[in-house]
Amino acid sequence: MSNQRVTPTAASPAGRLAEVRSWGYQLQDLDIDDASAAPLDLLVIDYALDGSEETALSPADLERLKQRRDGGERLVYAYISVGEAETYRYYWREEWKDAPPSWLLSENPDWPGNHMVAYWDEDWQAILFGGAGCYIDRIAAAGFDGLYLDRCDVHDDIAAREKRVAKARGDLEGDMTAFITRLSAYVRRNHPRLGIIMQNAEHLLEHAEVRHAIDGIAKEELLYGESGGARRNAKATIEENRRNLDRMKRDGKAVLAVEYIDDPTKRQQAIDEIQALGYVAYVSRQNRDLATLETGAAPMA
Repeated sequence: MSNQRVTPTAASPAGRLAEVRSWGYQLQDLDIDDASAAPLDLLVIDYALDGSEETALSPADLERLKQRRDGGERLVYAYISVGEAETYRYYWREEWKDAPPSWLLSENPDWPGNHMVAYWDEDWQAILFGGAGCYIDRIAAAGFDGLYLDRCDVHDDIAAREKRVAKARGDLEGDMTAFITRLSAYVRRNHPRLGIIMQNAEHLLEHAEVRHAIDGIAKEELLYGESGGARRNAKATIEENRRNLDRMKRDGKAVLAVEYIDDPTKRQQAIDEIQALGYVAYVSRQNRDLATLETGAAPMA
């Protein structure tokens, strides 16, 4: 693939994301009326109100969420975990508890009900894209503007917690790079109006094919919280993450940042610092439940 930098066109998913100056992120307890009233350019939400197919948002719901009260339009992206399988999703089978498929790995100790997956496995990939009734096709049919890919950094956890699998597989980062580019190729071919934001895994931005495959990057805990609570991250860590995020910025693509802070003074300081870096800031509650929509931040200039 060519490493030549291509400036996104205004009408492309990357171009539309690059115009975003404010955003919000809520995965639980969504109220469609409240979310519709939020003065935000971009909203990242779940595909369904409780994760199940029964509460999946409809095209009518998406139309309401896309219309701002000031007459403008809002982008609405669907959260989708691509590195973990979740027990509350429509695709989950009860028999997997006793007879798990070969791609289903151990449970995430920090998030019960979330299981790491062998993301390079074709059967797992078919659940997400390419298979009958796949997850991404459902998101597109509902009317979302794009995908918000989480757990693209799961290869780090597999290396730490699934050493046998990691040793047998070898190049886990290379597998993730290939997975993201394959997912992107499916979306570009079948749903070209869908944008793609990758959350975290910013070290993957060193690979030009990953930057080409996505339209934006979102970073959790850029400034605070990597060691728990709302403590300031190490200066070297912040600088390293910035260097990677700026690769996307130089490509003319959106860089979003979300912090988890309760203290009002520290919240505003984080917003100001993130915006000074040229990124779009959002600050949620410190409990990381993402069960509220915080709209106090002034839009990025």
